Amino acid sequence: MPTEQYLFACGDFQQPEVQERIFGRRLAGKPDALPGFRREPFVLPSGLSSDRVDGMVFGVTDADLAAADAYEPPNYRRSKVKTASGLLAWVYLRHDEQAAGND
Repeated sequence: MPTEQYLFACGDFQQPEVQERIFGRRLAGKPDALPGFRREPFVLPSGLSSDRVDGMVFGVTDADLAAADAYEPPNYRRSKVKTASGLLAWVYLRHDEQAAGND
C-alpha cells in the first residue's frame, strides 16, 4: 500500500489540470496555511508570526512526490514544514531560501 504524505501547495499544484497532468488524477485536499512564511512571488520562511501563506494541503504518495520533484525547477527543493492545522507537509522552497534544518 502506498504511503500517504502531505504536500502544501499555493500555486500550480492547486490547479486540477496541473494535477491531472503531473499526477494522473485530481488530488483530494483541504485549505491550510503556512504560518511564519511569506510569498513574493515564491514561498519563503520569514520567521515572523504575523506572516502567513494560504494554500491547500493534499494527500500524496511517494510516487506523487517523485512526479512533483520532476515537475519543479532545479532551484526548488522539497522541505518539510508544519502547517497551521498541525500537519507535517512537504513544500517546495527555492534552494537558496530554505530554512536551516528543514530538509
